[in-house]
Amino acid sequence: MSSRYSDKPNVLLIIADQMTPFMLEVCGNVGAQTKNMKALADRGVQFSNAYTPSPICVPARSCLMTGLYTSTTGCYDNGDPYPSFIPTFAHYMTNAGYDTVLSGKMHFVGADQLHGYKRRLNTDIYPSTFIWSYPLLPDDDTNAMAFDFATQYQDENIGPGWSTELQYDEETQFRALEYLRHTPDQPWMLTVSFTNPHPPYQVPKKYWDIYKNADLPIPKYPDDMNEKYSDFDRAFIRWYGLDRKDIRDPKHLIAMRRGFAALVHYIDDKIGELLDTLEEQGLRDDTMIILTSDHGEMLGEKGLVQKRSLYEWSTRIPLIIEYPGVSPAVVETPVSLIDIPATLIELVGQKSVRPLEGRSLMPAIRGAFLEEIPIISEYHGEGIMRPSFMVRLGPWKYIYCHGFSPQLFNLDTDPSEWNNLTGTSQVKVIEGQLNAIITDGQFNLEFIAQDVWDRLAQKQVVNAAMKENQTAWDYTVPHNAQQQYVRK
Repeated sequence: MSSRYSDKPNVLLIIADQMTPFMLEVCGNVGAQTKNMKALADRGVQFSNAYTPSPICVPARSCLMTGLYTSTTGCYDNGDPYPSFIPTFAHYMTNAGYDTVLSGKMHFVGADQLHGYKRRLNTDIYPSTFIWSYPLLPDDDTNAMAFDFATQYQDENIGPGWSTELQYDEETQFRALEYLRHTPDQPWMLTVSFTNPHPPYQVPKKYWDIYKNADLPIPKYPDDMNEKYSDFDRAFIRWYGLDRKDIRDPKHLIAMRRGFAALVHYIDDKIGELLDTLEEQGLRDDTMIILTSDHGEMLGEKGLVQKRSLYEWSTRIPLIIEYPGVSPAVVETPVSLIDIPATLIELVGQKSVRPLEGRSLMPAIRGAFLEEIPIISEYHGEGIMRPSFMVRLGPWKYIYCHGFSPQLFNLDTDPSEWNNLTGTSQVKVIEGQLNAIITDGQFNLEFIAQDVWDRLAQKQVVNAAMKENQTAWDYTVPHNAQQQYVRK
């Protein structure tokens, strides 16, 4: 590293998609073998109770970039942008002298496909338009479903094979490794963002075979589980098509978890290659490494799949941070992905021009006590179209869905979140306290309830015009073959 920047460590941010910690060995659970993640955790700080600020890709990543809640930016679902005038950590790091580069998925929606990065090394895997915004299903059509997601979780559609998603991650890794082998003479910030282990669970045979006889745990369901579902749950059971395709059969549960574990193993090997290249280039001791995911995956827990849910398997994420010179540690205080921007902004000596809704984790990384505060996750978009929040404080987990009955769980005594305690006398005080966090003014619930619908009609007009004009915002990587390889 140049002496001019010797006080500014490089940053390598690694993101896996839809990677719940509840099946990662590095997080103390039975499931995917994660030797490279474990090696990273053995040198870094592991946050064992980390949450996503929104359990869906685009909103979660908007929080990761800005340090603001989705209700602040208006990024509610996978078809929403967030304003380009909101500074991201990439803007602040650029202004601090960093080469800010992105390889892989960040799922930016709209015309701004950089949001502060100097450049991208490849395009995104998903569309940049507003087309992934969908309203509720019509009440008068009992056969309607938005997506037949249940099919992706059935054993006949899971197994060895190849996919566009694997092709994409191979390119993402290749570009990232080449960058690390030719880093600039200035501090750099490289984001490497994989789309796996997001389904489909099509897995390279080598990894599929590793888990052929693996004893992977599958969920246990109470006899009265259907009566325990909330209105929020029932909306997504219909949305995903789970009301007509059962995924609770053990053969499906075993297959989906085998596929998930195998794809995590695939990503773990990619992480190992990144760490090895840092070592080979003499960069490891000058680099902060952050490993995380955008959100989790239900994987059949509570009879549900995918994300969007506010239960633990959907909202909890892995978070490991290795920082040069700090001692390994485990921090049990709950934290959020929304804390990453404040952490990076402090790291590079910048100051946010607006109050951030996340806090810096640098004190905890350096070994200081981290005060516990309420951790909030929210989801208002497709499939539910109403303000919905989760609050975690101590052992308590409160779920609020506007117009529906709330839920309250004690995670110490009920980690599977089956016993809703709302309305009972012994929890009256904590229930009121957690409800007030959502309803007493921090969040404009009536505005969100209307805004999710108002913007939907506007986006449909834009979508129709872009289709007619054959226009798109998808990122095109600048490429000149005449400047590659041996040309002189």
